[in-house]
Amino acid sequence: MTQLDDYSEEEKAEIQADLELKDKLRKEREDDDLKQVMSTEYGRRFIWKTLSASGVFHSSFSSDPYSTAFNEGARNKGLELFKNVMSVCPDLYLVMAEEAKEQENNQ
Repeated sequence: MTQLDDYSEEEKAEIQADLELKDKLRKEREDDDLKQVMSTEYGRRFIWKTLSASGVFHSSFSSDPYSTAFNEGARNKGLELFKNVMSVCPDLYLVMAEEAKEQENNQ
């Protein structure tokens, strides 16, 4: 017996709708947070550093399988961030990449 068994079908539908609304609002808030971070040069620099450190831009292979597994875990988190950036503000990703290239050339 689950907790929802005590509710009528109508109440279950209402609970489900409420949960879906909360998920939608949470996703919108997270997207807005990412847009805010990516809207500043400081934020883009931080995101680029995080993506780079996670190994998104290079192979995670190592001769040690445990190191490879560890690297893949970090890379997976980086890819998740990359996916979010590309779905929320792909135009700012291009700005960020250009800024990173420019900064690399100036060093």
